[in-house]
Amino acid sequence: MTPAERRFEAWVAPARARAELWRTAAGFALAFAVWLATALALALLLDPAGPKAAALLYLLSFAGMVGGLALALRLLHRRPLASLVAPQGLAMRRLATGVAVAGGVGLATSIPVALAAGAQVRGGLLVWIGGAAAVLPAVALQAGAEELLFRGYLQQQLAARFRSRLVWMLAPAVGFGALHFDPSLGANAGLLVAAAALIGLAYGDVTAREGDLSPAIGLHIANNAVAILFAPPAGPLDAFGLWAPAPPGGPGEVTVGILGSMAVTLVVWGAYCALRRG
Repeated sequence: MTPAERRFEAWVAPARARAELWRTAAGFALAFAVWLATALALALLLDPAGPKAAALLYLLSFAGMVGGLALALRLLHRRPLASLVAPQGLAMRRLATGVAVAGGVGLATSIPVALAAGAQVRGGLLVWIGGAAAVLPAVALQAGAEELLFRGYLQQQLAARFRSRLVWMLAPAVGFGALHFDPSLGANAGLLVAAAALIGLAYGDVTAREGDLSPAIGLHIANNAVAILFAPPAGPLDAFGLWAPAPPGGPGEVTVGILGSMAVTLVVWGAYCALRRG
């Protein structure tokens, strides 16, 4: 058994005692239901004023996903939330490596594209910095919650039940992709699902190699932070962007943009793996 295989087996071990599919399905449903209930409650009770408040509430609603997942793990699997991360707990160095790789590649690609398109800073730099300071903890919560549910819970539980990587890595990636389905994109809706699924495969592979969810959390935080702060598409999360998002383009432009994001994902994936091997 290779060192990577030993790390992976140690990471999966806490899930083996209660790996029945009905438990996994019920746990996923509970976490998802608590998240939806939290998002609805925040929207109804706090009635956000303005796009920034609405975006923050949406991101903060992922606390419900974490809470629901912790409840599912306790009730259905008799284990703590921390068991999804790694035997040694959250590894800050690996998390920081993920942030550095995804953040570096993301900035190196998104900023030149925006400048070449003639993007203009909006609202003043200090206003943007203040908004970034407010939204980054919420971005970390949202990205961490999705990693705990899809790469932590689903991938770990399925790996405890099935030997095939096609099951325990592909199924969570497909589920993650489906979460990003947007019917308003028309013919490009399926391509966006594929792009999100590719991210899921990349983060799932990194998690399996390391036997640790920490680097995937870092990759996801940086990916979302760059997207929200430097390259937001027009939509509910564009309020924190450094510059105003470009008007929605035609289907062809959207296709090019999604394909570009998939290329960035492949570069990040390869860069992280190469860095860790080195």
